[in-house]
Amino acid sequence: MKQLEEKQNSGEETNETKLSRAAEARLVIEEYANDLREFIKRLRRRLN
Repeated sequence: MKQLEEKQNSGEETNETKLSRAAEARLVIEEYANDLREFIKRLRRRLN
């Protein structure tokens, strides 16, 4: 019976889950953007 409840609950997303996913996605994007900025800085140094 507990397994059935878990399967039903796993399909539902709460607002809290959506917010945490959005926050996690934002962090990943920010890290990626920061990495790109650093990469561009290094390329500019080499060209000068």
